[in-house]
Amino acid sequence: MHGTRSHPTPAFDLGWTSIPSQLEGPNVLFSLGRVQTDALSAVLRYQIEALSFLKSRCEQDLRYLQEIWSPAHVNDSFDLWCTFWQDALLDYSKEAGRMADIGSSIAAKAAMRVHGEEKLFADNLAARTVV
Repeated sequence: MHGTRSHPTPAFDLGWTSIPSQLEGPNVLFSLGRVQTDALSAVLRYQIEALSFLKSRCEQDLRYLQEIWSPAHVNDSFDLWCTFWQDALLDYSKEAGRMADIGSSIAAKAAMRVHGEEKLFADNLAARTVV
């Protein structure tokens, strides 16, 4: 039967059929691999920072408990308590700033990588149209 299709037409088109040939194959796979590598690197950096911060805070909590229960600091317990919470709030605010810095640096690196790949894609597209 001439003119009939062997594949049924989908009810909706996602645009996947109109992908240019320079986006097919290894370029897409390498780009996706880079995106996954960057995402995993970001998650691991956040986890490393969070765990080192928690380790530091737990050590300070333990030090506070040791100081408050020592007989030498019985009269200074309110001062120790105030200092502990002041230091804790400062530490948490510094850590929040550090996490924001990490997030912004990761976003900047990702933007630069996307810009570089976009430029490469535009150069490849321009080279194909010239030839």
